[in-house]
Order: sequence, then structure tokens, then C-alpha cells
Amino acid sequence: MTDLKIRLHACCLEQLQQSIDGLQRAMADAQAAANEETRSSAGDKYETGRAMMQAEKDKYARQLAAAMANRRLLETIQPEQARRRVEAGSLVRINEGLYFFSAPLGKVEMDGKIFFALSMSSPLGQALLGKQAGEKVKFQGREVAVEVVW
Repeated sequence: MTDLKIRLHACCLEQLQQSIDGLQRAMADAQAAANEETRSSAGDKYETGRAMMQAEKDKYARQLAAAMANRRLLETIQPEQARRRVEAGSLVRINEGLYFFSAPLGKVEMDGKIFFALSMSSPLGQALLGKQAGEKVKFQGREVAVEVVW
């Protein structure tokens, strides 16, 4: 199972890097569009256009900062380390699916399987923190059974 976690960790890093690359391109495109905007005789139109482009660039900057923070978080995970309890770096099978507690990336597809990469600060992460195989918890009105922890 260690090999699976190592590959899943690498897949998450790759997916996150693709997102970072896309956000960096979008920011550069927004900056280029703002730079190309020329002052027309309608000054208000020019100012409105520049403000909209700046707002778009700011939105990408916030998303990029979050993605970079997630990458730093993911880089602290040691996927080769076996775990017996649910904690950061655990790969967990519960009765509802496979969860990799690392960074909040959401759905990750690998080897024809679907994994969910969540942070330990997520509601499910908090509910399962410290649990081991065979334990059950109530989560959002339903019973969640921890089947395996790697």
C-alpha cells in the first residue's frame, strides 16, 4: 500500500502544479490585457475596463496563493510512512470511499479509482482524526466506518 500512497501523493502534486501553472498563465494574461488597454475618449470606459481587469488579476492572485499554500502542505506529507490512525498523510478507506488526508484538492482519479484528497481540518477529517480501522463515528447524521488506514 505504500506504493499506492506514494503514487497518489505524486498525482496530487502533479494535479496541483497544473492548477498553479494555469493560474499563473491567467494572471499573466490579465496583466497583458490591462497593459494593452488604451485610454479612449470615453475616460470612464477606460477606467471601468482597467478596474475589471485588476479585479480579475486579484482573483487569480488569491487562488494562486491558496494553491501555493496547498502545495506547501502537500509537500510536508510523507507518503512512505505507514499510519495506523487517521492523521495527515493517511490513506483511509471508509464505507463511503477512499480518502487521502493531505491537502484540500477534492476528487483525484488514479488507476481507474476515485480518491478524495481532503485536509485534516475538513469536517470529515476532524470527525475521523485519531480513529483506526474498525472504529465508527457519527458524521452528518450517518454512520461512517473506518475500514482500513494506510
